Order: sequence, then C-alpha cells, then structure tokens
Amino acid sequence: MQEYERTITTVANSYVRPKVADYVKNLERKLKASMKDVKLHILRSDGGMASAKVAQSLPVNLLMSGPAGGVSGAVWVAKQAGFENLLTFDMGGTSTDVALVQDSKAQLRRETTVGDVTVRASSVDVRTVGAGGGSIAHVPELTGALRVGPESAGAEPGPAAYNQGGELPTVTDANVVLGYLPSEVRLGGDMEIRRDRAEKAIQPIAKALGISVKRAAAGIIDIVNENMYGALRLVSVEQGFDPRDFALIGFGGAGPLHANALGRLMNSWPVIIPPGPGVLCAYGDATTRVRDEASRTFIRRFGKTSPAELVRIYQQLANKALKTLEKEGVPKSERSLSYEADVRYAGQGLQLTVDFDIKKLKSKGLSVIGDPFDEMHAQLFTFALEADKEIVNCASGSAG
Repeated sequence: MQEYERTITTVANSYVRPKVADYVKNLERKLKASMKDVKLHILRSDGGMASAKVAQSLPVNLLMSGPAGGVSGAVWVAKQAGFENLLTFDMGGTSTDVALVQDSKAQLRRETTVGDVTVRASSVDVRTVGAGGGSIAHVPELTGALRVGPESAGAEPGPAAYNQGGELPTVTDANVVLGYLPSEVRLGGDMEIRRDRAEKAIQPIAKALGISVKRAAAGIIDIVNENMYGALRLVSVEQGFDPRDFALIGFGGAGPLHANALGRLMNSWPVIIPPGPGVLCAYGDATTRVRDEASRTFIRRFGKTSPAELVRIYQQLANKALKTLEKEGVPKSERSLSYEADVRYAGQGLQLTVDFDIKKLKSKGLSVIGDPFDEMHAQLFTFALEADKEIVNCASGSAG
C-alpha cells in the first residue's frame, strides 16, 4: 500500500507548508494592494499551474517547479517553430537540467526527489548534472587529468572574467578565452568582461597539462560538454529513445553557448535558441495551464478487475480533479482530462505509467492499458513478458 512513501510525502508537505503558506499569503496580499482583481497562480512540479490556495495547502507539489517552468517554456517555443519532439537543455551557473519532450508533452514521473527526500508528487522528469558556467576546472595531482565541476564559483565571487574577486578557472572563463563570449561586449550593457583575468585563471591549468592557454580552455569546454552529453543520454538513449528523432533546445544563462556542440554530439537537429533564453522559465509560467491531479492506490491484477470497475474509479478521480478548474472559473470548453495507470507485471517491483483514452477503455477493454505497457517495457528493457499484469495506481489529471 506504499505506506512509507505516503508518510514521507505527508511529513515533507507538513514541514514546508507553514513557510510556503506565509510567503504566498504575503505575496498575494501585496499584489492585490497594487493591482485590482489579480489572480495569483504558482507553477507546479509537473509544469501546470496551481491556485494560490492550493499552493498553500500542498507545497509538496511545487518542489521542482523551477526546472519545470523551463521545460514548459521550451515546449511552447518549440511548438511555435513546428517541433513537437525535443530535448531540453537548461544550462545555468551551477548546474544543467535536461528533459525529454514527446508530442509536445514532457515526460513525467510519479515522484519528486530533492536531496535525499523522495515524495509522491508528480514532476517533470528532469535530470540534473553539476555542469554550469561557474563550474570550476582543476587538475588533481593524483591523476594529472583535467576535471570540470561539480564545484562552482557561484554568483559570488563568480568567474574570474567578471572581475568580482573570482580567481579560479571556470567554464565561463574558457568561453571568454576562446572568444565564444566576446570580451568587447559588456554583459547586460554594464558589466565588463576581462579576458586578461580569464587567461590568468586558466594559466595554472595549462601549465599543469603542459599545453597552451587556448588548448586548456578548449579542453575545459570539451569536458563540460561531455558531462552534459551524458545527462542528455540519460533522458533519451537510456530510456529507449533515438536522439536523432528530436530537436535540441538550449536555454538558460549559458545554454546557447553550448547548444550547437551538444546538438552535434547527440546528432539532434535542429538546435533551437529561443528569444530571451535566460528567462525562458518565465515564458513557461505565462504559457502553461491550470492543472490538478487526483489519484488513488488500486492494486489489482487485470484478471481480477474489469473495464467497468476502472471506468467508475476514473470518473470519480476526474470529478475530483475538475473541482479545481471549477473553482478557478475555467470554462467547460477549455477543460481537458487525461487518464493514467501505473502498471507492472505481477510480482514485479518496478512500475511504468501508461496514458490511455477512457473511451477506448470502455470499448476495447484492458488491452488499451496492457499493450502500451508491453511496448514501453520492451523499449526500456528490450523484452516483454507473458506474465499477468497488475494495476498499482490510478490517476486523472485536469487542465484548463
């Protein structure tokens, strides 16, 4: 019955709720004081929006809302360009977040993990690697091999080229030395970029490797690109997807600098750079829809349940999920419902999430869930079994 996962989720939600509730209440009060009839919505970890009231009571659904916003923005931009299948690549100062989008829908997972805590809350399947513009390059004495990250110079003191007190060599400094980030231009029209300081920072790396400063800088870029390439493979190749079938969209503060190189490594085409790549998360907030989800545990083998029984359960869940849209005043014509089942082979610990059409469930039976599950299992693990299948969880999502 997944008591442990439910307990962790309840405890985590209760722990952060007082702080989040106070913050959202204060924000809503200040907004209403300056703007009439304003409605505050908060981004969820699954890329949808939640009302302020729901966000206050269920903050556990907001834990990974930042990366989810970037993915939602990327989906919107790519759709305007006519691309529905894409790999998203969000490179900031400390880390890089990657995700896979198929048919304009981001891949989701039932769990959200922050540090050592995993809660039962749906989230966009974002993978993170410690590679960003501030990642520090170093050559360990033991191996004598160049390494980049996961340590970062952060915003303070930042890269040496920013002339804010940083002295350690970073990915940004390497980009400056190679001319990818031109020192003739001021960042934001204000901050001077010091190429001489970037070269000075990378000099110890070049000396340790016995090569020129430019070759050392190129090595730093190559290694950080390989690190991010590995993360992109996690969400594509290792999930059974061919990256050649996907466009690559690069955003974040440093994403566009590395997007073409990663596009070549992944054989993904085209490489898309959105307008305002550093604020694409805000695009995501502005273009996504209000969303809610209702779910319940329902552990039954296929042979011990029926389409009629499942339809009743999903209709109950759908009615519950639709209440949020009703409270938000979303017109019925703009509402949509989705249905998912977590399925596994009987006796298996792993479960996969299957989307399906409830009308087809009524007319064709459980094969509309079982057949896609077999296909997903074969895609991920190269085989499917003749064993009995078992439903573990039922979920219905509403959006509008």
